[in-house]
Amino acid sequence: MPRWWSAIFATMVVSAMATAHDVTQFAPPQRVRLGGLLGYRFGVNERNRLLPMSEVALLSGFRQRPGAQAWIGEHVGKWLHAAVLTWLNTDNAELKGKIDRIVRDLIATQEPDGYLGTYDSPTRWTMERERGWDVWVHKYVLIGLLSYLNGTQDTGRGTDDGELAKKALEAARKAADLLARTFGTGEGQLDLMERSTHVGMASGSVLQPMVWLYRATGDRRYLDFCRYIVWAWEHSPHGPKLLRSLLTHGDVHKTANAKAYEMMSCLVGGLELYRVLRDAGKGDEAAALLLAAQRAWDDIVAHHLYITGGTSLNEHFQPDYQLPNDGNVAETCTTVTLLQLTLELFRLSGDARYMDIAERLVFNHLLAAQHPDGARWCYFTPLEGRKQYRSDINCCASSGPRGIALLPTFVYTLDTDGAIRVNLYTPSELHLPDRGLRIVQETAYPYDGAITLRFHLVQPAEFALRVRVPDWCGTARIAVNEETTTAPSGYHTLHRRWQDGDVVRLELPMRLRIVEGAHTNEGKIALMFGPLVLAADERFLPTGALPATAVTVPSLNATALPVQISPVTDDALWGGERVFETEGVTPAGQRFRWRLTDFAHAGAQGTTFAVWLPRPKM
Repeated sequence: MPRWWSAIFATMVVSAMATAHDVTQFAPPQRVRLGGLLGYRFGVNERNRLLPMSEVALLSGFRQRPGAQAWIGEHVGKWLHAAVLTWLNTDNAELKGKIDRIVRDLIATQEPDGYLGTYDSPTRWTMERERGWDVWVHKYVLIGLLSYLNGTQDTGRGTDDGELAKKALEAARKAADLLARTFGTGEGQLDLMERSTHVGMASGSVLQPMVWLYRATGDRRYLDFCRYIVWAWEHSPHGPKLLRSLLTHGDVHKTANAKAYEMMSCLVGGLELYRVLRDAGKGDEAAALLLAAQRAWDDIVAHHLYITGGTSLNEHFQPDYQLPNDGNVAETCTTVTLLQLTLELFRLSGDARYMDIAERLVFNHLLAAQHPDGARWCYFTPLEGRKQYRSDINCCASSGPRGIALLPTFVYTLDTDGAIRVNLYTPSELHLPDRGLRIVQETAYPYDGAITLRFHLVQPAEFALRVRVPDWCGTARIAVNEETTTAPSGYHTLHRRWQDGDVVRLELPMRLRIVEGAHTNEGKIALMFGPLVLAADERFLPTGALPATAVTVPSLNATALPVQISPVTDDALWGGERVFETEGVTPAGQRFRWRLTDFAHAGAQGTTFAVWLPRPKM
């Protein structure tokens, strides 16, 4: 172990459990088909955001340096990541043609020395005039190019007999070689942490694609650079001290400058490096990377998470429980990166608590940030007031589509022991031709808790099916053909010899639930139905005269509040939007039939809405 690496561990005791392999792996996106609410949102993301995206806008900063804005170069990499994942799922020829053109034109802007950023020569790697995002831009360029490489290699559906994929790898290597020559501890090299915003975390998050590049090439130089990055986090005078802070006190608010997006991006890269070192038999050496990510996630969920699964205020982690409902709530970049961090920890462990949070985040804050038309996104998504949807190109409108594009990869995951996990419930299909297996999921989830899984097999096969019982439902009924059992929250394993025509049915008890507020929401309540957070929307108030924050339910007894779910019948029938009708009460005590909507659709027509409502008078 190099001295500069082992020094990280000299003053700390590390006790993370190092697994021998990932417990589960994402399903290949081309093997999953989505329907229902998630399928609708996935489709409009492709049709109305990814396909219409201006190629000129994505490439302008590279074609005419310097770019108009310091991190303008991130957008092309984010777009490529989302577009490749989407194309793998839909096989859309128009989208693939656009991807190929953008990759080809991006590579054409690379400088002879490998530079593939948007700064002009005199300002490369500089910090003047709000710069400092040059390495960050390269991070996303690498993510885009390597997503293209991985996507075309994994499917065999390359272009020009794979020549463009080879060129993408060559361009990525040239850019990475430039980074490794420029930054380090050698004579004449720059400090990566010093040439970065947010206490080194922006540049330090280039770790993730550098690990990808090492995996793609096996070139030891890239692994050495990855280890330098982690060393610099801890030992550069300009570094964030991520591992030391999180392993000492575990408080994300007190780590570096608490910038949520960049911090979690570094932790995602750290988990990728952990895998590489673990697979090389050095898991104990890298255990701090895993433990730091686990402690950060635990702290976020315990102290910094909105009921809707989002996190951050003004783009930063705040002191514990400082979660106001309005203002600059839950930057979409942060929402997507929390999803990525959660999914990586889930892959490593298979722990249901990670998927419980992923479900909450997806059905609530992620879908709320995306307008139901798929073209517009919120930069911040408050829990009260109005949503400010935008159609321009900004960091969050580029990050959001990446979160949506990830959906087909984790509805189902494939365990290393051959088991299949069903993680999210939505009308969908998993097709594994190499195993002669197709599973069709029929459900109206998240509006109904009845789920049917139908098995289609070429021949009988023995394996385990692991179905998730969400934490919100307590106990579920599970039937295999005619045999019924009950199961508590968590994963329930059904191991058997499966036959063509087998059917698994789940009944997840769905009812209106009342959540009493605490801390900033003391004296308030929120309403939930299944995984959905509900909201009062002035669009559905009987007269429109009352503010959404004024109405509530007449009682804290949720069982006395039957709810009727029905489709919205006006012109805004986005993917089968539903309303939840129950009894409401005005501040004057007048009762009325009250229609609520879910947070994902609340405020989509520009109306005011509120998640947290007055506590009923007892």
